[in-house]
Amino acid sequence: MRRFFLLVLLAVLALGLTSCGAGGEDPQTNGYSEAEPDPEYPVFVGDTLVEFRPTRVVSLAPSLTEKIYDLGHGGRLVGISDHQGDYPPSLAHLPSYGLASLPNIQGILGVNPHLVFSVSPLPQSAMNELEDAGIPLVILSSYAHSMSELEQIYLGISMALDGRTTGRLKGELFLREFNRQIDEIATRMPAAYPPLSAVYLRALDFTMATGDTLEGQLMERLGFVNIARDQRDWAFDPEQAASPEGRELFGSLDVIFFDPSYIDPEDDLGESAFWRGITAAHVSIDNHIFERQSLRMLTQLDIMAQALQDLQIHEDHENEDD
Repeated sequence: MRRFFLLVLLAVLALGLTSCGAGGEDPQTNGYSEAEPDPEYPVFVGDTLVEFRPTRVVSLAPSLTEKIYDLGHGGRLVGISDHQGDYPPSLAHLPSYGLASLPNIQGILGVNPHLVFSVSPLPQSAMNELEDAGIPLVILSSYAHSMSELEQIYLGISMALDGRTTGRLKGELFLREFNRQIDEIATRMPAAYPPLSAVYLRALDFTMATGDTLEGQLMERLGFVNIARDQRDWAFDPEQAASPEGRELFGSLDVIFFDPSYIDPEDDLGESAFWRGITAAHVSIDNHIFERQSLRMLTQLDIMAQALQDLQIHEDHENEDD
């Protein structure tokens, strides 16, 4: 899937660069020598000025590392953060340099990066050392509440790494394809009538994807009715849930999405005074992948969409029996 994304980006980008007179030059350098100014730089990413094309990059957030990899720039990384895990596997050999809250600043300086990505400011002493070394720190959001916010994070990375014009173009092409893939997953599923209702439950009893979360919005984009869409901040109001109307709402649920690493369907849902009487289908997804908010979310949306298809087929069979 990622290879397909990159092939699309490279093909269109090559066409765009040719039309601009850049010919077949390497898009990472654009053929400009040190003595010849690169028209792509300097570029502002947020409040940070990136003065030249960075080819040595450190990422201090696993979510940003995955996005850098998604955009095809894993080869520029010379250091990553703690807790990266086993994805992307091609970056497993890279040294880790802590997190934004506790960075190994001497280790970072030791690999001579041109740019550091983070999701929050570093301790002041570390910020001072980066500034003294002339290394820009690009800070991007750790969590996108919507697809438009996620797009801004990807565009920020792309422009930092490929400049104001090429970076924006590549980022927009990537995001166009990302959105097309989401829509393709949604449109190949049969429409349910009435639409199936669902929750994405992160923790008991009422921590779930609400209407102001990317996860909740993606669930509805697939065709589910998110019964928590009118709630906020990953929390369904307990009093509202316990009311007669709330009991009826949850009692009519068709699907509960959850990560079995955090919620056991028997020991947790089965023993919960609130959830044990709810007969919705249980569908396992991976919280970790959604937390990274990267291209891998497509795998989880596939699982969600397949659940919609399976439930619709089951419902059709029951209607035939009747």
